[in-house]
Amino acid sequence: MLRFWNKVLYELERYQKVFVALVVDQQKGSPGTTRSRLLVTEASEVLGTIGGGVMEARLIEEASTVLKAGKQDPVLKTIYHRKTEQNDKSGLICGGSQTILTIVLNHDHKSLVNELVDRLLQDLPGSLSITPEGMSLSDQDLNEPSVTLKRVGEDWKATIGLLNRNRVLIVGCGHCGAALARQMYTLGFHVTIVEMRESLLTAVDFQREIVKLNISYSSAGQRLEHARLTFAVVMTPSYSDDVDALASLLPEAFPYIGVMGSPVKLQKIKEELLSRGFGDTDWERITAPVGLPIESDTPEEIAVSVAAQILQERSMENVR
Repeated sequence: MLRFWNKVLYELERYQKVFVALVVDQQKGSPGTTRSRLLVTEASEVLGTIGGGVMEARLIEEASTVLKAGKQDPVLKTIYHRKTEQNDKSGLICGGSQTILTIVLNHDHKSLVNELVDRLLQDLPGSLSITPEGMSLSDQDLNEPSVTLKRVGEDWKATIGLLNRNRVLIVGCGHCGAALARQMYTLGFHVTIVEMRESLLTAVDFQREIVKLNISYSSAGQRLEHARLTFAVVMTPSYSDDVDALASLLPEAFPYIGVMGSPVKLQKIKEELLSRGFGDTDWERITAPVGLPIESDTPEEIAVSVAAQILQERSMENVR
């Protein structure tokens, strides 16, 4: 999201207009999922996607026409992915539907977009609200869905939360931790790494959005905001460090805590945690070993197995 809105801000600062399309609602089967976004610049640059295919190609053509015409207030349109649909058809036949909000932004919107980018840079909660009359920023209620669309007759209001609720904490940044950090970043997660070894070569050259905390493993759980939104994975260099990290995570509200290790190592970790006063119910909160059983071997394969399990767990959490 940060890259997207940074590009918008860059264009507005150059007094260029930007066509923005945001998916604010969907039905199952739709290729454009909620929070998908696409922009088109006056120079015909395209960034993002609303689902691809002929639907997206048509929207890009529309964007070029609208940008040449000048100003466009927010427009809300639902398109359907069924050949038999009598209403607005997307040209796709995958089923479902999606509601797309489009607007042309210009230099008058620069101040608001600048504040939006600042919130994203600081990882602060906030909401972008859009109505037929325009856009505004407000506080974000993390108990509400990340994206909401409310309609009353011809009036409507779309609200898009700015805080990334897909979050992962990786404790330990050896080869496996570094591979997992890159994998989760690619999947759009907000990634935080805790690594106490300052000169570790695998803990450098990350994307700047990845947060690195040079603190002890034993304080990993206490320095993190939004624990209840965060999947935690422990990949430290030793079983004793794993125990320290887990002991700091268990008192917090993490929905998922995973640890890597062999059966012998995991049994030793469990015994040590029990000796520190944790109980069987605490151990049951821990996914051990972490990752789906796909016979993964290399750090990159392990990262895929852990990422897939986190996505699986996230899907189950959304269903509950």
